[in-house]
Amino acid sequence: MSANISSTFRILQIAQRFFVVPSLTALILNGAILHTITKSKNLSKLPTYHLIANMVGSDLATGITFSILPFVSSFPLPFVMADIICRALSYIIGMSYMASILTLVAISLDRYLSILKPLLLASRQKKLIVFKRLIVAIWIISITASLPLIYVTGTIPGSTNSCAVLQRDHFNFIYFITVTVLLYVAPLVTMSVLYNKIYCFLVAKAKICKAESSDPSKQTAVASSFLTNDKRKALVKTLIIITTVFAAMTWPFFAMASGMAVTGIDIRDLERKSLFLFLLCAVAASSTVMTSVVNPILLIRFDKNIGARITRLYGQIKRGMNISNESSSNLPTAASKETPA
Repeated sequence: MSANISSTFRILQIAQRFFVVPSLTALILNGAILHTITKSKNLSKLPTYHLIANMVGSDLATGITFSILPFVSSFPLPFVMADIICRALSYIIGMSYMASILTLVAISLDRYLSILKPLLLASRQKKLIVFKRLIVAIWIISITASLPLIYVTGTIPGSTNSCAVLQRDHFNFIYFITVTVLLYVAPLVTMSVLYNKIYCFLVAKAKICKAESSDPSKQTAVASSFLTNDKRKALVKTLIIITTVFAAMTWPFFAMASGMAVTGIDIRDLERKSLFLFLLCAVAASSTVMTSVVNPILLIRFDKNIGARITRLYGQIKRGMNISNESSSNLPTAASKETPA
């Protein structure tokens, strides 16, 4: 590699270290939400929140991996060791991402069945069993479909030990085009169709409820009976926002990977031809880690169940810290009183 390329990768290497900040944020937020769902007697019994917990768990894995990745290129590791670590971390990132987007599809299917086909899985216990099996299937698919990432990624030879997607002949083309279609385009189309049907159903039902209530007293009764659907609508809104943001933040990576696969160039060739495109690819790759930060923020902001419990958890931690600080500050005072003049 030329000196110019080496210096460019060194700049990228330094920039990658800033991933630690959003990664730690992702660990804290996703860990708190996962703790909240698993410890709540109500949320832990709901199939939808089992799926949300699975999505949060995959985002937690992404955060952990991205917090480790910058250290691969920060220490003078032997090339073989750095290459093994790079491939392993790339595999975990790909696996957690696939699990996350497949879980989003499962959540949209759960909402569709609950609202439009409530009698199909009327028993909550039966529904829990079905979705637990679905979660297992999601991880089996993710583990299997991510295996090629061990082959297509690796450490770039040189003093930087930078981890990147490398060109592997026609295999990259087949793999990334297939993954883009099956794990990006198809899920987004599926979720868009299901959420559109749900939205149309809820809007139509709201109009029917208003039309059937001619006097104010009945309108109040109908509004109160429709409260459940209002809550469902709020949850659907949250999930639609998460899906939209997830799609917007991950499409640059798929566009980059597919473009490189089609053109047959890797990150080193791209750096030689266009520094702008090279940096654009770096930004596209880094946007992946931000989904693990944005998703929990959206859940806390728009999901009232999670938001209220996270606020309560934060209050408990804050009170505990205040009590600890007061206790530690009182220790010297007590000791000084016992000391004779």
